[in-house]
Amino acid sequence: MAEGNGIAEIFDTRENGMKCVRFESGDVGVVDKHGQIILQYGKFKHAEFADHDFVELRSSIVEVLQNLALRDMLRDENCSCRHIFYVDLKSGQMYGSMPELRRYGNFEVAFLRDYIFTRTNRCYGVEYLPTLVWPAHNGLYLILPYIGTLEKDVLNRMLDKLHTCQRCLIKGDDAQVYWLIVQFDDESVVVMDEEGVYYYVRLDRNTGKAVWRELGNGGNIAERSLIHMTIMDIRVEVRERMKQDEEEAKKAAERQRRKEMKTLTSAVPFQVGGKWGLRLDGRIIVPPIYRTLQAPVGKYCAMET
Repeated sequence: MAEGNGIAEIFDTRENGMKCVRFESGDVGVVDKHGQIILQYGKFKHAEFADHDFVELRSSIVEVLQNLALRDMLRDENCSCRHIFYVDLKSGQMYGSMPELRRYGNFEVAFLRDYIFTRTNRCYGVEYLPTLVWPAHNGLYLILPYIGTLEKDVLNRMLDKLHTCQRCLIKGDDAQVYWLIVQFDDESVVVMDEEGVYYYVRLDRNTGKAVWRELGNGGNIAERSLIHMTIMDIRVEVRERMKQDEEEAKKAAERQRRKEMKTLTSAVPFQVGGKWGLRLDGRIIVPPIYRTLQAPVGKYCAMET
């Protein structure tokens, strides 16, 4: 621990050994059970753990009025406690009031006023537009909007000069948000990180986990050309994999149908109110809706509605 960052006071302790403390420097923060600093903030009066992996910081009204950053901190319009702040332990993002947490399948995000914030190590905040926030059907990613003009460094690493840019969270990745570059028919994607590295990400149906493949860095035209050709190959892979999955699904459905048909050979007819149905092991498998029931021919029997 750096000089001046020895612990002078302990405010709160969790079962896992994490502590809210005041350092010898006067700053408050959070340390793990080994004393390693997780978060460090300014000279607040008090710090304690809050629900959902947040830390509550308390200051004085005078200090808030004198500190422009604290005074203008984003908070709920109806919040009257302007001296209380909340820090997300997952992202380090500070809020002027406790944000609302919402889940989109596998993803949890924070809402405050008209803004949405990720709970990733590198927090991403953007104005909330409901029609532009939605998860993939298979749960692999959550799409987030991007509002503004792309920085030149990011733009130069893009494969194409997109008219509309989107960000996304990837299942199982709490580090950062990614630039969403390509979406395939099977809901696998190509994404780019902040350093310009491209990845192909798909969902493994057996494990339910994201599978990553690095495609290269879009730092120059030659590398981007190679990545573009690789994406064309991936399109072929996706089509072939979807065709194979469809064939396997048909075979599985046929096996299930034959299994069900085999059990039906033990079914017995029953009659209720002049209507016929079928019962198997005391359980109704065909409701009594048929007027007549004829003797079976092979594996089938004729019924009249």
